[in-house]
Amino acid sequence: MKAQFLIVLGLLFAATAPAASVDPFQASFTVSRNGKDLGVMRMQLRERSPGELEFVSRTEGKQGLAGFLGVTIEERSILRQDESGLASLSYNYQQDMFGRHRSRKLNVVGGAVSESDDDKAWSYQVPEPVLDRHVAVLGIATRLGDGVANGSLFDLPVASKGKLESWRFLVVGPEEIETGNGRISAIRVERVRENADRKTVSWHAPEFGYLPVKVEQIEPDGEQLLSVLQKFEE
Repeated sequence: MKAQFLIVLGLLFAATAPAASVDPFQASFTVSRNGKDLGVMRMQLRERSPGELEFVSRTEGKQGLAGFLGVTIEERSILRQDESGLASLSYNYQQDMFGRHRSRKLNVVGGAVSESDDDKAWSYQVPEPVLDRHVAVLGIATRLGDGVANGSLFDLPVASKGKLESWRFLVVGPEEIETGNGRISAIRVERVRENADRKTVSWHAPEFGYLPVKVEQIEPDGEQLLSVLQKFEE
């Protein structure tokens, strides 16, 4: 009887234990396409107020066609962080280059999502908390910080393109990664997609709170986009 009580007590404690958190940081990455340098990406997470964070990623084309066209991409998310984990409040995406501008926006208020992608717009309900596509890498970090085992799967609720999606990830296991910050031990995580032609892999370093140190995306046409850490600051 005592053993059963301890088991139940342990389950209750696990269910109410606070989720792992992410701490403010700054990081810079090199960005390449098919092995050719394109530019740099700077990533920053800062505290706006107690329990509220701002996450910004800014990519600037420096070389090749991206540099010639003056490509800049900025993603900015406002999110809440509490004992239940992370939750997106708003997301803004801006892409600018010579002769072209693209914009995406998302706001979440009490489970009501308003979202736009250029001239498209959606309104729909979601169970909170929910993430936007930009902060998914932070969601992965918190799940790894919770102690997800190698070889296991987990899901993240992501509001994207007019609906609530369940993004599934496979924790592959530890790998050594070469970065501009030296050789780093990281955990390889792969997104599990219905469309196997598109592949997204990220590597998350325990020493940096499981934040990403390398991200690779392979498109259906074989194009490879790669971001690799150059410098990390807490």
